[in-house]
Amino acid sequence: MSEVPRGKPKSGRFWRTPGTKSSSKIALRSLKTSWSKRQSEREEKKILKLYQQQLKDAKQKAKEEKKQRIEEHKARREENKKKAEIVQKITNSKKLKRLNKKQFKMIEKR
Repeated sequence: MSEVPRGKPKSGRFWRTPGTKSSSKIALRSLKTSWSKRQSEREEKKILKLYQQQLKDAKQKAKEEKKQRIEEHKARREENKKKAEIVQKITNSKKLKRLNKKQFKMIEKR
């Protein structure tokens, strides 16, 4: 059968090819996978998830250890700084009254 010649389209776009109706398109049935294949895929997914969780936990643990080391180092540094300080005991309370504001702020009470 010969194809009937097309007329001029209403939109004026003669270069466009006519579309096909969705009902005329051949619908492909989705191919079902076998039960054993689905089970194996599920197992692989499970193993992969476990591995990812282990990696995540290891990363978190390393981060926590690093944080703890830094805190310990900071505390030790602060302690050493306090040990190394030269301290002068003020016994005369009148001396405190004579200090100006800047000097008074520098004084630490222990």
